[in-house]
Amino acid sequence: MSYVDLATLTMHRRNELEGRINMFLEKCDHAINDIKKMKTKAQGFVLQLNCDPAELKERFLKSMKLLDEFTYLITDFNLATGQIEDLGSSEYTPVPDTTPKLLPTPQLPTLNLLDALSEPTPSTSQASMKVTHTKKPKRLKSIKDDQTLITFSSSSCSSESVPLVKTEVVSKEVQCEIVYELEKLDIEDNQSQVSQESCKLPAQSMLEVDNTYSGTIMHVDGSSFWIITEDTDIVYRLMLEMTEYYTKNYRKMNLKEVKILAYCAVYDGDCYYRGLFLNLIEDGTNTAEVYIVDTGETRCFHIDSLQPLVLQFCDSPPYARCCHLAGVDPINYNDMHLVEKLEECMRNYIGTLCKIEIDDNSSESLGVYVILPDNQTLNQIIVQQEFANAINRPVSPAKQAPAVHCPPELVNDSSLDITHCPEYEDPVEAVTGYHNRDEADICKHYKGGPSATCFKGAKCKKKHIVKHPDGWTLDRVEVVGKCKSIPLPEPGTWHKVLVTCVCHYDRVYFQIIDNKEPEQIPDFGVVLPPATLESLVRDMNSPAARITYKPLKLTPAPGEMVAALYPLDDNWYRARVLSLTRPDQSVEVMYVDYGTVLWVKEDQIRHLEARYTFLPMQAVRCVLAGVTCPSHDSQHWAAAKRVLGELTQDKLLDAHIISRDYDEVAVELFNSDGYSIAEQLAARDMVDLVEYSVVDDTKTQCKVVAP
Repeated sequence: MSYVDLATLTMHRRNELEGRINMFLEKCDHAINDIKKMKTKAQGFVLQLNCDPAELKERFLKSMKLLDEFTYLITDFNLATGQIEDLGSSEYTPVPDTTPKLLPTPQLPTLNLLDALSEPTPSTSQASMKVTHTKKPKRLKSIKDDQTLITFSSSSCSSESVPLVKTEVVSKEVQCEIVYELEKLDIEDNQSQVSQESCKLPAQSMLEVDNTYSGTIMHVDGSSFWIITEDTDIVYRLMLEMTEYYTKNYRKMNLKEVKILAYCAVYDGDCYYRGLFLNLIEDGTNTAEVYIVDTGETRCFHIDSLQPLVLQFCDSPPYARCCHLAGVDPINYNDMHLVEKLEECMRNYIGTLCKIEIDDNSSESLGVYVILPDNQTLNQIIVQQEFANAINRPVSPAKQAPAVHCPPELVNDSSLDITHCPEYEDPVEAVTGYHNRDEADICKHYKGGPSATCFKGAKCKKKHIVKHPDGWTLDRVEVVGKCKSIPLPEPGTWHKVLVTCVCHYDRVYFQIIDNKEPEQIPDFGVVLPPATLESLVRDMNSPAARITYKPLKLTPAPGEMVAALYPLDDNWYRARVLSLTRPDQSVEVMYVDYGTVLWVKEDQIRHLEARYTFLPMQAVRCVLAGVTCPSHDSQHWAAAKRVLGELTQDKLLDAHIISRDYDEVAVELFNSDGYSIAEQLAARDMVDLVEYSVVDDTKTQCKVVAP
């Protein structure tokens, strides 16, 4: 059994439920509007009878027919609603939000016997506890002057008087019964209040990707295991406090009380643990299945070992985190013998203090690399013992083929089989997976003019694009939201660049700033699209532009150009959609002018206007020439990436173009003092240097991009 991260699961279920509720509310609003229309129309049937006598019969019959149809619809709706209420009332009992106030203990002075016996005793029935209570009006008794009251203190011995001894017995019995019922009601209210308030544990904090944390392996179940990233002494002290508390305040629970538990405290014979009640085993043994949230174990306990979890032990979240080994894939999930061997091997490391590097935190189970005290990873040990296969196992540098600097069309493509490739007639669909129909929606006969139509007039249903006053028109690809890439610089040239993003230990994004052309001053009355990045950002974030942004009507597709909000400065920038997840309504985008990749919410994405696609994408991806990593350890890569960021992030550098590929260039980077960035990385033992040379491709007429 694998543990489900309660915080993440709750968030996913909450988002899904909120989406369904919003759809239901929209349908309710639509139904209410239709009912209002029916009501208004029905009220107007009387006015339709103010007509010619010859049409009176026809209009009357028509109105009655429609009124019957409306009545049938409303009756069906009321019957369906009544059935829902009946089903809900038969299975669930409404519980008031506030705890009912305790009845005050009545004073028993010398009263009339009829008044004493008419005092109501508090009821313990749960059915009588409703949200609204109706009180009977009290009758005011008018006492006549000549009327004498029969009191307990009367010393008369007539037959109309009640003996004093019997009266005291009755009053004491009434008082004892009232006190007993009030105490019982108080205990039940306190227990229900504790059971409702105690079943709340805070959510676990999110562990960030590529970060390393110290932890202790606590439990193994199949290929999953549970780790405590906090100090184990804290968990030990919590167990001691729980054991001391429940030893003094033990209360035996029945089956009805156990079934309503959410979180509980369980006793295993040594100490108490915090647990999550799963279910009650119906085999007559009164055994409950409980998940221990601080160790990750799922065990069975007798109901006498369960206690309600009190509030003082609900301050800290569950300590155990469910994990799985990243970068490995078990050979066979269905081979139970192999899974048992894998579990037995991993059980040898229970209680071992280790380090974990987070590789994936997008699911309930964390994908981690477990680094043991001897600097070996548990992932490599599992692969070496042939319990699993390595995913994307890196090839050693000795086995790699030597790099050949030649045009792509000269590369031997005998290993490529074109019959295995899908066939597409549309090149846009082959590249992006999207069939573009926008070209067919643009009118080719439109020549401009104030009428905003072509020679077909109102019969033409296609789009008419207005020409620019200078004579040029917006490119149709740009009109539908596409953006061109900036031309890559030629090999052998030098440029002044600004590094905007570090994406790998040897790759960065930069902006070329030495060839910036001055903004063109338009003629009077002519509005040109932004020609520089500064003017583009300024226009996109102006107050006039912000109020015109339109939300997307459909879910954005991968590769689509959008305007995305950058949360750190609350400004809008051009971005391209990389991927999206429907459960939490998040979209992964790359800001095309800077290279930054970020997850944003769907409500932080807007439609990108066509005028903002005229400027090519400014971020150029580059790789350091002659640089290789000496190790395939991801921890070493992360350290090299941090050092590269310290040397280049947001700094002006000199770039020497070595070669260029389809969408990136190989460069040499030098800082303001003339030192090579690659040599500085090598001096810190982060990378190894290899020989390279400038590859001139200026005479190449055609390049083949292999899939």
